[in-house]
Amino acid sequence: MLPGIHFLLTYRCNLECEHCFVYSSPQAKGTFTLAQVTDVLDEARRLGSVRWIYFEGGEPFLFYPLMLEGIRLARERGFQTGVVTNAYWATTVEDAELWLRPLAELLLADFVVSDDLFHHEEVQDNPAKRALAAARRLGLPGDSICIERPTVETGVDKE
Repeated sequence: MLPGIHFLLTYRCNLECEHCFVYSSPQAKGTFTLAQVTDVLDEARRLGSVRWIYFEGGEPFLFYPLMLEGIRLARERGFQTGVVTNAYWATTVEDAELWLRPLAELLLADFVVSDDLFHHEEVQDNPAKRALAAARRLGLPGDSICIERPTVETGVDKE
């Protein structure tokens, strides 16, 4: 039983993180087309078990019109939708609201932002925090994900 589908809408990303398991980067190629998104959504609907559709990447906001239309088509077919982003576009909370308002209007059900030192150098104020603040203002459910800072363990007990 398949409960959800995560579209890697694109492999392209504005960042190039060493921990990225899909090897996204600014030079990466590959993006879904609208026809491909539509075909996958129709097939997911036929399966009958899929409830969630997520759009991520790479960075899905690099292909904003395609992401919005994919979310609209998924909602039209009865799916709950989510987005995973690094929020590079959240230069201010007010600007982030402009980016997120169409997602709120589409009743996005989950908004996930990468918020760690691997994605943003500043801990207190960064694009992820601004995007989450904007999401809260718009009533979007959201949260952050993070990669913990690596630690070194020697395996030697200190007594």
